[in-house]
Amino acid sequence: MKKSIICITLIMAIFLVGCQNVDNQENSMQESNPDEHIQSNPNLDDNAPTGDPMPSQSIEIQSLDKLNEMRDMLKCDDDAQLGQYIQSVSNTGIQSRDDLIVFVKLIDSLPHIPILDGNITWVRFSRGISEDTGKETSVVYITTEAANGDWTRVEYILSVTDVSERVSEEKISIGESTLVVSPIKNSDEKLTLHTETRNPHPSGEGTMIQWVGEANGIFTMIHYYTKTPEDINTQNLFKNIQVYSISDCMKNQNNSSQK
Repeated sequence: MKKSIICITLIMAIFLVGCQNVDNQENSMQESNPDEHIQSNPNLDDNAPTGDPMPSQSIEIQSLDKLNEMRDMLKCDDDAQLGQYIQSVSNTGIQSRDDLIVFVKLIDSLPHIPILDGNITWVRFSRGISEDTGKETSVVYITTEAANGDWTRVEYILSVTDVSERVSEEKISIGESTLVVSPIKNSDEKLTLHTETRNPHPSGEGTMIQWVGEANGIFTMIHYYTKTPEDINTQNLFKNIQVYSISDCMKNQNNSSQK
């Protein structure tokens, strides 16, 4: 009986040691490949245009007036008043003063592409995990609407680090259906378009024009909805466009409203 107990005890001890070794191996693998287990870490967001951290969650606002309001609140020295303001805009995704700072700074740093004579009606910073690659993505969407119903949505894909490689992939994907034979640059050469496609809008009314390119070194996609696509000549449209910052766009809008 004693021999049986001793044998059982030895077997259990060997089994426990084996399990511990497996756990140690798994832990060491996780430590050697930490990126595979990270879903979201704002400290890794070094690919913003300014090199500064990006917001830790998705944030959206409905107009440049709201952005200007946020910019003004950052100058507030009253912590209680600032806290009340942050609480009042929590539905936008802003949860703290740090969120407010990085969001305003990020949007102000982006290039503005004034294709339409209209107002910016939607600004969104979105972050998530790509279903295609499984990697974290970060995108800013800026929508401008004109009085005649035309609108544009500019997408700045901030998580693309190799812009030339991504542009090449898009050119291969679109192939001969692109309407751009050679790259088109705007007047100050801050924007370069590499592809153009035109397709009927899913609603059955109007046309969607899509350009793929880069603006100030950021991989950029531009979507343009119009009911009169025959009036849109890409070469003529972009040769007169000057790219400037969102903060400059805000100043110009304020100056126009004061006249």
